Amino acid sequence: MMRKGTNAGGMRRYNERLILSAVRRMNGASKAELARMTALSPQAVVRIVDELEEEGLLFQAAKRTGGMGQPATIYRINGKRGNTVGVEVGRGDTTIVLLDFDGARKAVCRHAGSFPSIDTVLRHVASFIDEHLASNTVQNAEALMGIGIAMPWFLGEWRDELGISMDQADEWRRADVADRLQAGFAWPAFFENDGNAAALAQLLCGAGVDLQDFLAVNIGTFVGGGLVLGGRVHQGRHGNAGALASMPVFAADKSDYLIHYASLYALDQDANAGARSAWTKQCIEALAFAVTSANSLLDLEAVILDGALPPAILDDIAEGLRSHFCTDAPPDFFVPEIRKGTLGGVAGAVGAGLLPLHASFTPDLASLFKKG
Repeated sequence: MMRKGTNAGGMRRYNERLILSAVRRMNGASKAELARMTALSPQAVVRIVDELEEEGLLFQAAKRTGGMGQPATIYRINGKRGNTVGVEVGRGDTTIVLLDFDGARKAVCRHAGSFPSIDTVLRHVASFIDEHLASNTVQNAEALMGIGIAMPWFLGEWRDELGISMDQADEWRRADVADRLQAGFAWPAFFENDGNAAALAQLLCGAGVDLQDFLAVNIGTFVGGGLVLGGRVHQGRHGNAGALASMPVFAADKSDYLIHYASLYALDQDANAGARSAWTKQCIEALAFAVTSANSLLDLEAVILDGALPPAILDDIAEGLRSHFCTDAPPDFFVPEIRKGTLGGVAGAVGAGLLPLHASFTPDLASLFKKG
């Protein structure tokens, strides 16, 4: 079907979102830098930035000197404009963060324990909001823009690995899970797969802010992932693109799934040095297989490794992958950069907290075109 042209209102909103997204990823930018990055005309950038500043979404943060001419004014996102809450519902814990409008973390809380119920998650979130939005360090509850919820789409699956009952699993298999969670909040709720949320966090405020195409690997109770293509999180038809847990791999001399080799459930917290070393070795072997498969299809810039594991082990995994590709990469293979993330165990929750901002202030190509 032929496109019938652009919608002027949609174009304006798209350009505003484009500027805000660029400022957020660049952590501050001048009008000239924004024009170069967005390919908008300098006149359009001046008009949009001035309007966003007047609305209180941007502010003049500093002057940058150097070169010829007048110093450049650097604009940044006005973090005081509002707050969001991000919640990652994991299979062994629930992590909650409070973000300001600029995506900066103002508070973090983690509830570790057994497999969660919906009621337990709602109680934790309600307690977090009561405590932190009533404090003097953030604005009041009227400034809460929304709540982001990140969780695995198949939270109740892999019961044998988790050791949970059928009843516990079934609660998260019901079609009304989102409705039940939303009913517990007085604010809009935004839902996303946990791997996609972690990838969004890496894209907007993590190790991927300068990248356009990357795979984000998040090592938690179960290994997960998210995919960024063309500077946007690629969700796939069912919102499950980059779901690495079920990726077939060949490790320990047999075919299996990545979940069994790169997940923390398989590593005892009290494991001795020898057991940790053995787990790390198998994790590297399995991830190398998964990364080779993914990159052969997608030709990525980088793979970002992050998750809820000690920094020393993350270092070992990253270095192990680099060493593997130095000696064992296929001959027709462009090796992606192996990067370590810095968000750790809060990547999914931070990504969840970014969802309300992402929904309202990120470019949407569909908004550019007239319907019909």
